[in-house]
Amino acid sequence: MLIKDCLLEGILANKLDTYRTNKDLILYSVEPLLFIRNEDTADISYWKLDWIEDNQEDILLLKEQNTPDPIEFSLIDDPHYKHVIKGSRFSVDHKFIKKVSGYGYKSSKTETLTSIILELEDLYIYAKTGAVIEIRITSEKPSELGEIIFTT
Repeated sequence: MLIKDCLLEGILANKLDTYRTNKDLILYSVEPLLFIRNEDTADISYWKLDWIEDNQEDILLLKEQNTPDPIEFSLIDDPHYKHVIKGSRFSVDHKFIKKVSGYGYKSSKTETLTSIILELEDLYIYAKTGAVIEIRITSEKPSELGEIIFTT
């Protein structure tokens, strides 16, 4: 599912550790999910954020899936929500995703994703790879992200 112009319903995880800095809110989780809903079609999708280490480099893995696995959940019959999540959830007010960009580094043979940015109406959701994924909610676009790998 293309997520540009879709709703970011929330950031889900079995456990979210939350910290506030001067201007930003920072979430830490091992396997967070982005809960995305297409308002026109009511389709629901989850982007699982995960990582691997290769040659001492952290690589961000994105996996689109139809269920919030590995979070425990129950099925429900509702047009906007198909699952009741038995874990942590974080949501923001301005939910429409205007743009998605992936950053990392390129070599002559490969492209390596290390972070993504979801641009919302007046917020940025920045996810950075590592053994624990860092998700930063900020009003200013993050800088020094590396090379652009993809953008919508």
